[in-house]
Amino acid sequence: MQGEEGAFEKADASIKRLLKADKKSVEGLSISGSLLTIKARTTGSLWRRIFYSYKAAKTLDKAVRLGPDNVSARTIRAFTALVLPGFLKRLRTAAGDFEYLIAIKSEDPERLPDEMMPKVYLNLGLAYAKMGVYERAREVLSVVTARFPGSRESHRAQNLIAKIEQRSQ
Repeated sequence: MQGEEGAFEKADASIKRLLKADKKSVEGLSISGSLLTIKARTTGSLWRRIFYSYKAAKTLDKAVRLGPDNVSARTIRAFTALVLPGFLKRLRTAAGDFEYLIAIKSEDPERLPDEMMPKVYLNLGLAYAKMGVYERAREVLSVVTARFPGSRESHRAQNLIAKIEQRSQ
């Protein structure tokens, strides 16, 4: 991981102070969950990876429980749930959060930036593909290629669609 020396530790300490002052801070819990995911990905110990991954999932669930309409909490949980280990069974959570973000964007376009939507659709399609719901994955990925042609996400969606079609042959 690249970045400023000690930045992760500073961020972690700041979030811990915030949560000590306000245990129900949705944003603080969301960032804490994200930081725990980074810890899980960067630690050398298998047991610590499992511990941090589990703790990240629980922390993000708490954030969404406290702020179910908080777009930041849903966004962080969606992207995090997609990369957590499979045994935590977070793919349905990821898909549900991505679906929620798409619905919010259609109801109130100002709540999410336009440039975020190709990533949301692509990762929703990826979540469905990982769950084995290939027809729905293909539908969502087709939205990426139709609505965001020429984007990096469109190229990735085309590759995923090709892999899904190979599986069905």
